[in-house]
Amino acid sequence: MATVLLVEDEIEIRDLLQDAFEELGLPVRCAGSDRAAYAILDEEARSFSLLVADINLGEGTTGFDVARRARKLNPNLNVIYITGQDTQLDRFGVEGSEIISKPFNPRELAERGSIVIGAKPTQ
Repeated sequence: MATVLLVEDEIEIRDLLQDAFEELGLPVRCAGSDRAAYAILDEEARSFSLLVADINLGEGTTGFDVARRARKLNPNLNVIYITGQDTQLDRFGVEGSEIISKPFNPRELAERGSIVIGAKPTQ
């Protein structure tokens, strides 16, 4: 089954996205920081089909860094970045990734993620 790793430091956004993915029948594992994401990836990287990562994670490294580490551990991992800032995906992002700008509709982002990984929604 397709599983999503969601890395977002803002709890309200993280909760909205988790709910949206779960409504589509996609299990979600959440991390509120880069360190939490790295710990999850070190143990479970190959169990994820999709990484959704905020680019600006506050203190520490960025979502770009998390995605690069995730791709080293799971080369087939799909990646969607979310951000509230202008950024150069082609310069910093992993190959084949996408970027969605804030504000966004959580349901639409979850649906896009479902399409990216080829999952069939349960609803």
